[in-house]
Amino acid sequence: MRRHEKELQQALHKARVCVIGGAGSIGSATVNELARYPLDELVIIDQNENALANLTRTFRSAPEPPIPRALTTLPFDYASELGRLYFQDHPPFDFILNFAALKHVRTEKDAISALALIDANVLKQARFLSWIADISPTADYFTVSTDKAANPVSFMGATKRLMEHVVFNSKASEKLTGRKVSARFANVAYSNGSLLESFADRMRQRVPLAAPIGISRYFISMQEAGELCLLAAILGESERILIPRLAPEEHLIPVEEIARRFLSANGYDADVFTLEEENDAKASVNALAEQGKWPLILTPADTAGEKPYEEFAGDGETPELSKFHALLRIPYQSGLTASEVEASLEHFTDWMAGRSADQLSLDALKQQIADLEPRFADAHISSAKRLDDRI
Repeated sequence: MRRHEKELQQALHKARVCVIGGAGSIGSATVNELARYPLDELVIIDQNENALANLTRTFRSAPEPPIPRALTTLPFDYASELGRLYFQDHPPFDFILNFAALKHVRTEKDAISALALIDANVLKQARFLSWIADISPTADYFTVSTDKAANPVSFMGATKRLMEHVVFNSKASEKLTGRKVSARFANVAYSNGSLLESFADRMRQRVPLAAPIGISRYFISMQEAGELCLLAAILGESERILIPRLAPEEHLIPVEEIARRFLSANGYDADVFTLEEENDAKASVNALAEQGKWPLILTPADTAGEKPYEEFAGDGETPELSKFHALLRIPYQSGLTASEVEASLEHFTDWMAGRSADQLSLDALKQQIADLEPRFADAHISSAKRLDDRI
């Protein structure tokens, strides 16, 4: 960040910036970075009205107020008709950063929930890009992907990979003359809905912690996530996906170890229970806490879409050195045409409109995704067991 501070200052001086999904954890971390620069306007759009209110209160109570000349928060769905009207009526933006998405593997339960992932992560992105192509075609566009888009095994990961196709290789994106950039990164520690936030919540609620066996993950802080997104969005090269420069042998950590470290940092040793001993673990919290211990339930990794380890580059993708010391870049590539991407979007739109409801199934949706990402047909980890059924 220090190395590129002058470039950031120059790029953001008197710029108009819109951040979609800017009240969420990663979005707000990026907004906090943007607020340090002399923007002409910073617009934050998010459907979560309460989160927007809290973000505004944080800004207004900070010792150093935000620097942008105008700061506006708006509570609506960016891809709705209201969103279209807003962007049509607003002067063109210089930068648009999009954080809106469904981000949990656990969302996948059935055909309807899988279609919800497709709608949020693919169709809304495509609809919005088609508007921006006409309204603000010179804007630089950034959207967040995920490590799970690399060799996806879940519908969440697959829909984020399709999102990359929409951003880089659709008819709407062809009309955008500004830069188009994305980023994949790992678990953001203590972000909303994250594993570590759940550990903290469970400790406050005085219930056991739980961790899957044989699952390893990368972790970055919220500040790091915000800085990564800022650098990628404002200075990243077009048609590139930025990723953290992390080494599996050093930074990929078993979730069980993370749970043990979390307990140790809070003054407890782990007392391990199996999934079959869940009731015993729940009943033992207070007694164990008095002994300086906390129950940790280790569960088998046998639920739908649960990838054993995280990776940032998929098969056929080669990370390259970038202008940023801490980040690598992946050139976007696929053997697809924009017409093939559009054809799949039309199929998904038909399902959303109910025109193919009699054919709607997980297998049908999986096959439609596999038309763009062939490996997904075999790579998808399906299971009757769901994360929502577990502690």
